[in-house]
Amino acid sequence: MSLSRRLLPFVLALCAGAPAHAEQEPVLPAAELVAPALLAGPGYRVEARAEVRGYQARFRLHTPWGELQAESVEMLAIRVGEMPALEALYSESVGETLRASGLEAVAAPVKAIANVASHPVQSVVGLPQGVLRYFGERLSKLGAQARKLGHRIDERISHEGSPYQEVDGPLAATRDPTPAEDRPWWDKPARELGRLIKNEAGYGKARREIAERLGVDPYTSNPLLKERLDALAWAASSGKLGINQALALATGGASEVLGYVQQVDRLVLTMAPEDVRARNEDQLARVCADEELRYAFLHKGTYTPTLQTALVDLLVGLRPAGGCEAFLETALMAASEVEARFVVNSLRLLDHYLRDEAHGGHFVPVGALPAYLTRGGEFVLPLPVDYLSWTPQIRQWFDRPGIGDRRYRTLLVSGRLSPRSERMLTRRGWSLVPHVRYAGAPPYVASPVSP
Repeated sequence: MSLSRRLLPFVLALCAGAPAHAEQEPVLPAAELVAPALLAGPGYRVEARAEVRGYQARFRLHTPWGELQAESVEMLAIRVGEMPALEALYSESVGETLRASGLEAVAAPVKAIANVASHPVQSVVGLPQGVLRYFGERLSKLGAQARKLGHRIDERISHEGSPYQEVDGPLAATRDPTPAEDRPWWDKPARELGRLIKNEAGYGKARREIAERLGVDPYTSNPLLKERLDALAWAASSGKLGINQALALATGGASEVLGYVQQVDRLVLTMAPEDVRARNEDQLARVCADEELRYAFLHKGTYTPTLQTALVDLLVGLRPAGGCEAFLETALMAASEVEARFVVNSLRLLDHYLRDEAHGGHFVPVGALPAYLTRGGEFVLPLPVDYLSWTPQIRQWFDRPGIGDRRYRTLLVSGRLSPRSERMLTRRGWSLVPHVRYAGAPPYVASPVSP
């Protein structure tokens, strides 16, 4: 028997075990992903190529004050919108004032690569992986670990932190391990004391007023911007600088504010976080009956007041007849800003596409993704991603039992699908709706070029 014939069974076995027609996530020209006008401007430039990781594009921005990374097209647009504020806050007049106020440590620009996808609730080691976790193999454990209705929130939240954030939880397949704490999060009196001192001193109010004047989100994750906002707010609230002087300094260097303020709800700019949370609790109670689950989302989720308010308003506006609790459980699994925005933008996709047809429908958990079933029987899966490649993980996810069983199923994508993804999903019976332009959608190129 020839060598080739003896090897044939092994070759066939290898081919059978390999993912058919799978592809790797690409590195693409940035100009193929985002509107060219955002790639360069006063005070910044974006590197020419972007790596797609976890179905979101990663961009690097170069500025006179340091380098930034943006974990998606949406985050890139936000960072570009914050450039006038950075120019104003890093002006010589602001630097001199901070030095005179005894805040020398933040008077000089930070020259370091800064990861903009921060983690408001807990520190996570390593770089975020886009939204890759939402398609992980551990989703099969979801029913046992997170969707036990009536037993979702147990005393682990009071004593060990949220079960939705556990390193070995169902969505943690690609999350790097977190360092162990000597004491649990709830035994941190210094942290709470610091928060109360800031609040009583008027720090929060001053920070929101300065952010509003600059046209940025007061809860921005931009590390270069956060540092200067904090410094000016501390100076104003401690009496070292009058609030009017701080406001004048903050806007003195910007001739025109082109920031993110239009996407920030007015109440987030004017109300304390505690008041925003109370307002959101009242709204959320209209569609979600589970009090403990509402509390877990509002108090322990990875959502700033800005994102939390957006999610609540969108959820209430959809008027679902059921499934809100399952959706909140999905929302609680977000472990980074990019993942939190993924959840919020899922609602934006549904709201834009379904409009009034969403009323009376039901959220249907599909693994860790929030699908929606309309009264008319349309099964809608929103994927707010920049570029959906037909990776082995995506192929495996869409081939899971039950995912493709619905007769009328629609896939919404805010960005692009690779040509192979389009072919494979169409063969599997999905109606594809790419480039969904909901209000506030990321500024993708108008006519994308296939790689």
